Amino acid sequence: MNTRDLEYFISLTEIKIFSKVAEEFNVSQPTITFALKRLEKEMDAKLIIRHRTHGELIVTDSGKQLLKHAKAIIRHFEVAKQNIDNLKSNKISIGLPPIIETRYFPKIAQHLKEENLLNNITTFEYGSETTLDALKSGELDLALLGSINPMEDARIETEEIDQIPFYVYVSKKHHLANQKSIKFSDLKHEDFILFKQGFVQNESFRQLTKKNGMHPNIILRSNETNNIMNLISNNVGIGFFNSFVSYPENVVRLKLEDDNMPKFVTNLVYLKSHYFNDLQQKVLDNIRHSIK
Repeated sequence: MNTRDLEYFISLTEIKIFSKVAEEFNVSQPTITFALKRLEKEMDAKLIIRHRTHGELIVTDSGKQLLKHAKAIIRHFEVAKQNIDNLKSNKISIGLPPIIETRYFPKIAQHLKEENLLNNITTFEYGSETTLDALKSGELDLALLGSINPMEDARIETEEIDQIPFYVYVSKKHHLANQKSIKFSDLKHEDFILFKQGFVQNESFRQLTKKNGMHPNIILRSNETNNIMNLISNNVGIGFFNSFVSYPENVVRLKLEDDNMPKFVTNLVYLKSHYFNDLQQKVLDNIRHSIK
């Protein structure tokens, strides 16, 4: 079996026209036909039935079963190719969501520089959700990720680093600014400024609004913490973030009194299938040492 046959098969189950699949891969139609025959011989099962009367293709139960495995095989193969490219370049790619980067990377960079390893890393700054997708696709070798729930994925190795609370951030001009702590339900009539999609804070915020039966008014979203804090300081709206974020003097951080509040958990994460060569292992060990 070769991966190209599986790619043809996946496309055939989606398009269901031999000639169009051949056109997509720039090959002859018999190439697609022979690939299907090879797979059916190897699986000892009929995978696709041509309904000549109605001119359509029907994927059999065996075909549907193979399809699930075929997609996984292709995905793992692409990850392997990306990981090997990283190994050959003598680099290690690290995902650092912006807030986590601000908190941990200065110390990480200091340790790596002392060991003459700083030039061997490439960093990518995405939100935690986007970073996790990049890790799974093989674009990244490892990442520091935020989560509010245990990362239950059989493919991923997770090392927990820290747990910190979430806070509400308001302008000193805001009517809640003199409060030492509040309940999340006190915010039902407030205007919120939050991060865009891909950040863990959004999921925690969603859980709290659902728990309190709220329909929050989100007036703006941004990926830039400084931009959000400037808007908050001018009393345009309020924010909901973890305690890692830096905030100016004219912004107040309010503690939330709710029971069972979600925590922002920082994790060191990589694929269980990933092979770290000597250089990459040295970088990984230095990162562990610098953040724990």
